[in-house]
Amino acid sequence: MIADFAWAPPRLAPFLAQWDYMAAQLLGRLAGLTDTEYLWEPTPGAWTVARLPDGRGAPEERGWAVDAVVTPPRTLAWSICHLGSGTLVRADHLTGGHTLQDEDVDWPMTAEDGIELLRRGLDAWRGGLAGMTDVDLDTIGRSAYPHGLDPTLPLLDIVWWVNKELIEHAAEIWYARDLYAATHQG
Repeated sequence: MIADFAWAPPRLAPFLAQWDYMAAQLLGRLAGLTDTEYLWEPTPGAWTVARLPDGRGAPEERGWAVDAVVTPPRTLAWSICHLGSGTLVRADHLTGGHTLQDEDVDWPMTAEDGIELLRRGLDAWRGGLAGMTDVDLDTIGRSAYPHGLDPTLPLLDIVWWVNKELIEHAAEIWYARDLYAATHQG
C-alpha cells in the first residue's frame, strides 16, 4: 500500500496510507446515517450541536467537567463536526489563507450536511499534505494552526496527531452507531 506514495517523502508515506484507509472506512461506515441518529444523545447532557441565535450551528458542550480521565459522551453530530471542522481549519493553516478559525465553521444540523463537512475537512487536510516536502515535515510551526502545540512542533508531529484524531473519532463514531443500532432495534 505504501508503494502508492512513491512521490511522497518516505516518512510521510505511512501516514498518508493510514489516513486514506481510515477516511475511506469512516465515510463508508456513515452510509445510511439519518438525522435522528446523527442528533441522538446517548446520555442526557451529551455534547452535541446546537443552533446559535444567528442561525449557524456550533458545538454545545455542557454539563461535564473534562479532565484527563473523564471524556464526555458525544452525539454523532458533535464527533463528525469536530473532526470535519478541525481538519478543515487545520488545512487552511497548513496551505490555505491562514485565516479560518474554529468559530467560522457552521456545524450542520443534518446528517447529510455533517458528512459533507467531514468529507471536505478530511479531503482538505489530505490535499494539503500532498504538497509537503521533507523540509516541511521538519519545519517547526509549518502548520500554523493557532491553537495547541502546532507553533512549537515540527509538522511531522502534527501529522501524527491529526492521524490520531481521525482514528480516535472514527472509533467513537463507529461505537456510537453500534450503540444506537443496539438500543433502537425493531
